[in-house]
Amino acid sequence: MESQNIPGVALLGGRFLENLDNLRYVGSVAWRQNDQTFDGAKATVTALPGVTLLYAYIGNVNRIFSDSSPVGNIHSNVHLMHAESKELSIGKLTAYTYLMDLYDLDPLSNASYGGFLKGKQKLNDRLTYHYRLEYAQQTSYGDAPVDYDADYVRVEQGLSKGGFTATAVYELLGSDDGFAAFQTPLATGHIFNGFADVFLVTPPTGLQDFYIEAKYKMPQGSSGPLSAFGGLLLLAQYHEFRSAVQDLDYGSEFDFYAYLPLRNGFYAEAKYANYQADEFFTDIQKVIFGLGYQY
Repeated sequence: MESQNIPGVALLGGRFLENLDNLRYVGSVAWRQNDQTFDGAKATVTALPGVTLLYAYIGNVNRIFSDSSPVGNIHSNVHLMHAESKELSIGKLTAYTYLMDLYDLDPLSNASYGGFLKGKQKLNDRLTYHYRLEYAQQTSYGDAPVDYDADYVRVEQGLSKGGFTATAVYELLGSDDGFAAFQTPLATGHIFNGFADVFLVTPPTGLQDFYIEAKYKMPQGSSGPLSAFGGLLLLAQYHEFRSAVQDLDYGSEFDFYAYLPLRNGFYAEAKYANYQADEFFTDIQKVIFGLGYQY
């Protein structure tokens, strides 16, 4: 149920998708034919000059595993508060507070408070510099069994030229002396910290992820012998993982992804992940092929 009867205010109640920012905290996951959805209500306010406000209440999380799974639902008391500025000369400023009391996952209940700056600057007619600077602090919340606080940091810097983009990223999911770590249980976790999904739940000693990414997207409508590959996306990443405390080596990972739009709404994709453990965990290789249809 949705209402826009109040100028500058959009109200929604019922079951909905929510993809906030880069999906680090809240996302729809979008795995195969099943999305992560939320039962609750939200309000989006655009009436104030220069800022967009969002508040959402979530009483139940419908996970990607379906209702027939014992972990298919998370009964919850979640409050999402989010404020985003208009585009400024330095980029967009965003502040957020996420209060997540997860009745079926008490150890992952948390309160996160943070913000980030994201922007891009043209260096010349062909080259663009893009960046993201983010910090957050997380504490235990609700019936979480361990009292803790942990920091989150994300620093991105990259250059783009035409369809090419190269980015270097440092991400810290901090730890409170190895007892508990920064968690994002409602995120689209697969797109973070490697496609092998080793770190969907942050280890108690936290996680540092240093990685580089190279990406190329071919323009749609390309002519000549490569015209059949218009819209092709190629992406490669290399990760080095370490703990946030105790100086533990968590190994490294190489990832590759290719996406090609086909005719009449169809697309094909391929994904490869190669995680090489060091002192902990187990070596993992994953190969995924997909054929999909968008409408």
